[in-house]
Amino acid sequence: MTRKEYELVFQAFKSYRCYMTREQEVLSEKILDDLFYPEFDKLAGVDDLVADAEEALANESEIKSLNFR
Repeated sequence: MTRKEYELVFQAFKSYRCYMTREQEVLSEKILDDLFYPEFDKLAGVDDLVADAEEALANESEIKSLNFR
């Protein structure tokens, strides 16, 4: 699927979002993900990367604040 084709599908879903139930909105997001990232779930090690990222976030000992003065 080309980017132009994906954009057309995306705009169609976006235009009808106001008529969708919550379940239909979730399903439309899944459809768009499947169209744009068809091989993502097949990538080796994705689960390991996600687990490592979640572990790193859980191990953050303090949250740093940004002070703009």
